[in-house]
Amino acid sequence: MIAELGAAMLATSAIQAAYYLPMARRRKLNVIFRRNNFVRHVGKSVFLPAYRGKEKTDRFEEYRYTIPLGLTVTEKLASSIEQAFAETTLVSRSDGQLVVRFYRTTIPSRVTYSDMAQPGEGYSVPIGMSLDGAVTHDFDKTPHMTVAGATRQGKTVFLKSVITYLTEQYADSARLYLIDMKGGLEFGKLSPLNNCESVASDVFEAYYLLTALQGQFEADLKQFRRLGYTNIVETAVKERKFIIVDEAAQLAPDKSDGSEIKALKQSCIDILSEVTRVAGALGYRLIYATQYPTADVLPRQIKQNSDAKISFRLPTEIASRVAIDEQGAEKLTQPGRMIYRTHERIEAQAPYISDDEMIQRLKLPKGVIEYERPVREIPQTDGADIIVFE
Repeated sequence: MIAELGAAMLATSAIQAAYYLPMARRRKLNVIFRRNNFVRHVGKSVFLPAYRGKEKTDRFEEYRYTIPLGLTVTEKLASSIEQAFAETTLVSRSDGQLVVRFYRTTIPSRVTYSDMAQPGEGYSVPIGMSLDGAVTHDFDKTPHMTVAGATRQGKTVFLKSVITYLTEQYADSARLYLIDMKGGLEFGKLSPLNNCESVASDVFEAYYLLTALQGQFEADLKQFRRLGYTNIVETAVKERKFIIVDEAAQLAPDKSDGSEIKALKQSCIDILSEVTRVAGALGYRLIYATQYPTADVLPRQIKQNSDAKISFRLPTEIASRVAIDEQGAEKLTQPGRMIYRTHERIEAQAPYISDDEMIQRLKLPKGVIEYERPVREIPQTDGADIIVFE
């Protein structure tokens, strides 16, 4: 009898806990709203954000509130909410409402390339695993991307996973133009790929590659005008040209450079800026990666015209704001953890791929690869054979 009574009391307590947990969350949120002055004042009356209901899924419970007139969801408010709960909590803004999600899961600490490498539609590339599952980036919807991250935090591995995926899934249409300012140590081994058009490993080779590409997209632009097209995604052309730059800081003009080197570097930056301004509609895609996101290293035009921004861990809040326009990257705790920023902010774990796996998947020769230097010549034409419309 006592055992049965004890079991009944435990069951009742579990039911009460399940009932009162949402109310406890709501009461705590109301306290946070008051302390952050996230309320509406009418005379002497104070009105809390109106509760609009909740949604429950296998991954989370979501609470929605009306945002008081004239107020915004600030970083301070979001941080106050996320730090107030022991469970994984994420604050966002959607459809004019404040959204607070309480997750039952956590972001995995390790994600392999095999976990992510699933064919998608268009030019969608898997880039990480978030609380809500796999995160993909569509380079036809958002053509250009900047990537920042301190040494050994996952930036170059991320670029290799993107290159591997593009080659595996789009070998016949994704043309690669690689600028590896580590002297070709990372990308040089990719030179034998059939879809790898060029590998540049210093400022001279980068200048040669980019000036040749500039001639290509100027010819492409004339072809588009002649045919009356405005964007390649509206045509039958499948080919896309990916310009991927690693260690872009080495292309930034420096006061210690001689006049010739400084001019070459400035020309490279100018052409890359032109790619983001004009060439996206022609099928050119820029991924611009750097360890040190400063105003000099991450030029304003490249940053403003790259609507996708990724950052791995950075040393300071200032560096985070330069990279993704907000704090947070300085708080990332482990290699491979990123913040992916478009119209929304997503924290995710990037897929890991080793050099051995990349070589095996892409059927590359092992050992030292002597790639052609300077980069392979890109033929200059009048544009007649640059874009073939079916």
